[in-house]
Amino acid sequence: MKSTSLILTLALSLTLAACGHAPKETLSNPSDIPMNKDFLQLAADRYSVRHFTSTPIEQEKIDLILQAAKLAPTAINSQPQKIYVLRSADAVSKANALSPCMYGAPHAFLVCCDEERACKRGADGSYGDIDCSIVLTHMLLEAANLSVGTCPVGYFDPTQVKEALSLPERMRPVLLIPFGYAADDAAPSDRHAASRPDDELVEYL
Repeated sequence: MKSTSLILTLALSLTLAACGHAPKETLSNPSDIPMNKDFLQLAADRYSVRHFTSTPIEQEKIDLILQAAKLAPTAINSQPQKIYVLRSADAVSKANALSPCMYGAPHAFLVCCDEERACKRGADGSYGDIDCSIVLTHMLLEAANLSVGTCPVGYFDPTQVKEALSLPERMRPVLLIPFGYAADDAAPSDRHAASRPDDELVEYL
């Protein structure tokens, strides 16, 4: 009889689970909510490096940063980003001529938006810049995770960049990311940790 009851109990539990009615665990206290403090620390520690060494970055690390970019969410998964890795002496020289914000980095990523792939927004706009910015954030954080310094840069003329690097017409340069190992004297800017009050940044409706 006990065996029969046990079988019935197990069968009922499996049925409830299959139907999505399995009992849910409740958190008795908000502090029990799991938090990835390692991620928050990574986000807090990452800063824009403005002095790099000339040491090249290993291909394995570049591959991981690019993989993080590939995992970034984009509007309807359109994936409009095209990332150019500026690693040759010629490409890096051109980047230095096109922007004063390379800071001695041995390499740079150029994040472009493929206008033919970008999801449209309204009559004339697109989600391309938003998507590329999300991609950029993934790259910055993975680079920091690998102890690779970065500095997101928008200080360049997109038309000049396109011409200098012979990019296809549909490619629009959005962001430049000089990257490399931070020099010994590299440090966050004085404004790095500054933040507006929470009640100015967030409002519950």
